[in-house]
Amino acid sequence: MDENVPASWLSGWDEWLREQIDRMAEESDLETPPVVRLSEPTRSLVPMVQERAEATKATAVSIHRPWNIRWKIPKESQGHVCSVCGVRLNGDPTNKGKPCEVCRNRRHHRRDDWLHGRLGYDTIWFEEVADANGRLVVLTLSLDLEPWLAGERVDSLRAQAIPEWRRFNPTLRNHPNPIDPSTPFESLFEYIRSSILSSFNSQDPVFSSLQDGFRHEKDWPTFFQKIVEDRAAAPRWNELSDDQRAAWLAHQFFCKLPSPGRVYRFWREAVGFFEELLREFRQIASRSANPWRVRRLLLCPDDSTAQGWQDGMLYDGRWRGVQISLVYVGSLRGFVTASNLARLLKPEERKEALRGETISLEEEDAFGSPRPLRVKEVKELKGSYGHLGVYYPVIPLEISPLRFRVILPLGVVSECVDLAVSWWQERFARVWDRLPLRVGVVGFPRALSFQAVVEAVRTWRRLSLERPRSGEWRSTGPRRGCWPCACGGEVRPEHPSIYPSSSPRWSRRCLLSYVEVEDQALRYPRDFQHPGDGRVFRHIADLRVGDGIGVAPATVVTLWMESTATRFEPLKARYLEDWTRMREIWHLVDRIAPSTTALQRLRSAVTELQTKWRAPDGSWVASEDLRRDTFRALLAEHLEVRGAALETLVEAAMEDLLSWALDWHLTALRERP
Repeated sequence: MDENVPASWLSGWDEWLREQIDRMAEESDLETPPVVRLSEPTRSLVPMVQERAEATKATAVSIHRPWNIRWKIPKESQGHVCSVCGVRLNGDPTNKGKPCEVCRNRRHHRRDDWLHGRLGYDTIWFEEVADANGRLVVLTLSLDLEPWLAGERVDSLRAQAIPEWRRFNPTLRNHPNPIDPSTPFESLFEYIRSSILSSFNSQDPVFSSLQDGFRHEKDWPTFFQKIVEDRAAAPRWNELSDDQRAAWLAHQFFCKLPSPGRVYRFWREAVGFFEELLREFRQIASRSANPWRVRRLLLCPDDSTAQGWQDGMLYDGRWRGVQISLVYVGSLRGFVTASNLARLLKPEERKEALRGETISLEEEDAFGSPRPLRVKEVKELKGSYGHLGVYYPVIPLEISPLRFRVILPLGVVSECVDLAVSWWQERFARVWDRLPLRVGVVGFPRALSFQAVVEAVRTWRRLSLERPRSGEWRSTGPRRGCWPCACGGEVRPEHPSIYPSSSPRWSRRCLLSYVEVEDQALRYPRDFQHPGDGRVFRHIADLRVGDGIGVAPATVVTLWMESTATRFEPLKARYLEDWTRMREIWHLVDRIAPSTTALQRLRSAVTELQTKWRAPDGSWVASEDLRRDTFRALLAEHLEVRGAALETLVEAAMEDLLSWALDWHLTALRERP
């Protein structure tokens, strides 16, 4: 049977699958239509990633095809548009913030999981996550795995260098080897090109040693489709010249392929990395001198106020001038606290402080007269609801290999980012230039609209997906076993793959480590060039002083949202090394600053000067010497600092790290030296 003719049982398969998925989407009351795409048969992940990219483009427009939305429910045929889905009516003309019935039911699923302990000890309430200043943060971490799935980052992983293959391959020992050892890449390219121009020979010893399945093929286009088209983002056979075909085959023969097993390894490592970080984040967020920080209490109303409460509903009120949130649980005949009790009770206070108090409560998402709650008794949560007695002030939103997103108290996020950076440097050292850690930090006060926060997080996500051009690090030679780089970063000593060959820590595991260089010519026997974009990859041991190294940069973006308008401000991505340096600058300032007032005055002066010295396009108007001398004078005046500490702070001010450190720690975190 012709391989190009689909089997009869496949006829209509795509239509049937689309109908089934549409039916499930309608039963789930989805607001947007799903996308169903069927790829061609493949043995690789590369075409699947391409299909996913096309589907993502389609869903960029929410209603990308006709879709019937069940937006009118008999009980809710009037009112305002739902603030959650933005499609259905909420049935209440007097309340704009009330969600529609579908969105309320979806929210209650998570509440039920919380009540029955299916979420472990993680909370679901923002009021419990908020720190002592009532502030939270959405922390997003990404290891940029998409290029691995598409095969882009695998290009620099070589299964074997051409010189070693020529020397040790047992298949060619009994045949004259046509590959020149002095120019192995060029010689192999010419051999493949001449073979393509001649008739197909399935018994060719060179191709048989390069690919086991070659002897079973019948022609070049079929072999090219399996080896190149199906395993790389390469053009079709008919779209290439003979030189391009030979270059692609030479490249694919020796690079490690994005096989499911190899990608699964990174997939599994990413999941394990994020899950371990989450466990540490829980411990960091729970540390507090106040024992009430991670505890909940049960407030039982007296007989006069015990009736009329809705089971599972969240009620908001104020006690001692501080907001308090309570969840009514009908089976307990009382209210479970859903607030950070450390903001309500002092460490030495007992739970009886709430007994006999009257609290005015309002139903969540509802406007109306508040109802009084008179607390008759305060109890610990025990028995079948004992799991609610303590909690972690953490809300995991997403844990996947592609992205890790969690809501934390803003006060602990710096320590959490420090931990993530140090673990990434330690555990992903061997792929430091191809598996960058992207960090997004969006802090906000509890009263701010979370929808605005979500939009800011999406802006960061789009920024991280733009895939900034690889940073060009320039080697200045080995120093204490590491390669300093001109971009301000450094190939760190914990990266064993970039030690020079004379280092005692050099090992066989490093022999296949390559990095992208800015050189456009092949200069060493182990060099190879990508056939698509012409990038040259060089073995670590062949690096010389002055070589420009291309890396996928690890970046961090921090944003403090004082208001909803902040989400429209442009985001600035910085190198991850700058985060570590910024934190070191703050620790230095924390030690030497005479007072908070001095720091505030210094920040105002630095901000004013930077505003005057920058042109509208962001370039500097003032000369470097003028800026340096002025910063030195300001720092000496306000912080009374001299010597090496002064010079360190001057360099930080020149690179905007000082302003970043002061803004982040004084404004967002409200820290005081």
